[in-house]
Amino acid sequence: MATMTLRVPDELDPELRAAAEAAQMSINSFVVDAIKERLAALHHESVMAIARDVVSRDAEILDRLAKA
Repeated sequence: MATMTLRVPDELDPELRAAAEAAQMSINSFVVDAIKERLAALHHESVMAIARDVVSRDAEILDRLAKA
């Protein structure tokens, strides 16, 4: 497991601590979950961009399949 130092701006620190406490999580677990959620969102955006490209490129084929 990698270890890193995270510098949190002073104005975010109280909100981060409160959110972690409200979720009954350590700050570390809360931040790790937030990172996982953001990475999943980025992955989803990439997959959706590929899907849009396929739909755009293969619109005629997809239309014919829908009518079959």
